[in-house]
Amino acid sequence: MKYLFFTPILVLLISSACQSDRKMESEDHFLLLDTLIHKAEADLLPLEEDISQLAVFSSGLFEKSDSLAALVNADKFQTDGAGFFYSRNNEGEGSTVFISLLAENKNRSVREVFATELMDEEFRKITENRPMVSQVYFNSSSNFSRLYPPYDLLNSIEPDIDITAFNFFYLADEDRNPNRESVWVEEVYIDPVGRGWILSLIHPVYHKNELKGVLGFDITLSDLMDSFLDKYDKKLMLIDNQGTVVAGKAAAIEALSLPPLKNHAYIQTIHSDSFRREDFNLFKSKSKEVRRMASKFLLEKESIHSFEMAGRRFMTYCRKMNIMDWYLLDIHD
Repeated sequence: MKYLFFTPILVLLISSACQSDRKMESEDHFLLLDTLIHKAEADLLPLEEDISQLAVFSSGLFEKSDSLAALVNADKFQTDGAGFFYSRNNEGEGSTVFISLLAENKNRSVREVFATELMDEEFRKITENRPMVSQVYFNSSSNFSRLYPPYDLLNSIEPDIDITAFNFFYLADEDRNPNRESVWVEEVYIDPVGRGWILSLIHPVYHKNELKGVLGFDITLSDLMDSFLDKYDKKLMLIDNQGTVVAGKAAAIEALSLPPLKNHAYIQTIHSDSFRREDFNLFKSKSKEVRRMASKFLLEKESIHSFEMAGRRFMTYCRKMNIMDWYLLDIHD
């Protein structure tokens, strides 16, 4: 009988020990996620101050536009038979510049191209001092673009591209950004000049209360992965607030039975990213388990969820980032 008396106590002790072990394991996973997020944001947050200062500098150029435009060597630029105005970029110096054929006032655009020539040196400093930033650009309301480092313009851009029609421009306009501050373009997109999937930080430039254009810092997702995901032997994945996979380790992608992520490079201008949103959105998954997990994290705001895929049992831990509405997942066997 005495053995029967001790049995409930033994079960209780074992149960308590198991719960304690699970709690410690969960704490370890959340500590990892918190550490990764802190590291990523420690690299990303200073960029907000950088682009804000660059916006102040850029605004000042328009104040002195006439005198600055007179100093530019016009021979650096050429116009083709269709009237497409662009930079020669001899030996890779300076930004690649072009004026879209859709520009309503080409003469005005040319003057602003000349007036903003001094942006190039500031762009170069940013890319040298911030390795995370792959390219810096200014897209003008008058439909010209200045981007550094230079690229193969004629094989990358359609001459009649509407620069103002893209989210890396209009998300900073007066209607969507009345506070005129920096904005993270959280919906990643294919870079028109072939650098793959891009995350952007943008900032408007105003002069005399007129939106002159939008500055941008681009971060390629491959660099983001190299910076803080690939260093850990974990099934890590970043998703946005719509459930779309932003970046992920191959093991994490495979665990959820998603297609392999590819660093697409398109020569033609972006037209849509529907391929990615359909194939890499957790809510669109063929797996009920994956859809349920997305719902638990994004809709019900839970932080732990277990599921089974292909006979394997997984426990997933989730933490939300601070500066963007993104979520970092650790998918654990």
